Amino acid sequence: MSLEFLKEYEVIINENIEKNIDKIRRLDQSQSSIIDGMEYALLAGGKRIRPFLCILGALIGGLEKEQVSNFASGIEFIHTYSLVHDDLPGMDDDNLRRGKTTCHIKYGVGEAILIGDALLTHGISLLLGHIDGVSLENQVKAVKIMLDSIGLLGMIGGQAADLDQEKSTIDKLETLEYIHTHKTGKLLEGALLSGATLANSSDKIKNDLLAYAKSFGLAYQITDDILDITSSLEELGKPIGSDLKNEKLTYLKIFGISKAKEMAQMEVEKCKNNISNYGKYGNQLIKLADYLIERRK
Repeated sequence: MSLEFLKEYEVIINENIEKNIDKIRRLDQSQSSIIDGMEYALLAGGKRIRPFLCILGALIGGLEKEQVSNFASGIEFIHTYSLVHDDLPGMDDDNLRRGKTTCHIKYGVGEAILIGDALLTHGISLLLGHIDGVSLENQVKAVKIMLDSIGLLGMIGGQAADLDQEKSTIDKLETLEYIHTHKTGKLLEGALLSGATLANSSDKIKNDLLAYAKSFGLAYQITDDILDITSSLEELGKPIGSDLKNEKLTYLKIFGISKAKEMAQMEVEKCKNNISNYGKYGNQLIKLADYLIERRK
């Protein structure tokens, strides 16, 4: 399935990322190695799904994409920080990300930690930048949504649970669902809901988008588990079988591949049902959900 409609958003986010990196360079040229690492990690690839979700949430609520492009780029900085740290030896210990050498291999573990820290803090700074046409109250609410989504009750909590389960011999569906809905799902939820909040959307819209995001996050991670076994290094851009190597708790480990595929499809259908009445931008979210079933990377 083609996601050509994403190209427009990718261009906006990539241009914004490059603009921000150039600005950082002008402000402090003494930290060129860290800035190079930030740029390397940010521009290594990726479809910019999280900033795309933020922009779509804002568009559905009536804002223009230019109004929220900086905020959405901040989300990509934060997402990239999580990938840099996730690849570290103390976490997943991966050598490749999006087909390129991971940050800690290229720059060293210490610098990779600092690169991730710099991405996170600059991402938060972008979330806090002034947004024309958005009230300070709504912006504060949106920033809090994002910070909650990446904190201990969100992404970090999921990562901690994931580490705890790596050597476990007990398959616990409840724990697996917690890991996936927090490590992957919370950032996706935060991105879509923060965009809707910036637009001062109604509770009905925000609830529908949140329901979409919850199912999308679960489907995304289930298909990620499947691709870890069925894809290739060339397609996925990272080592195949790393979940098995790290003894991770996955949907395939509990249910097998056929059942896992059924579960992913069921979550995709939930996504589509929750967003079916939102016109052009709702249709783009539907296409994005359908893409999860067919993706190879």
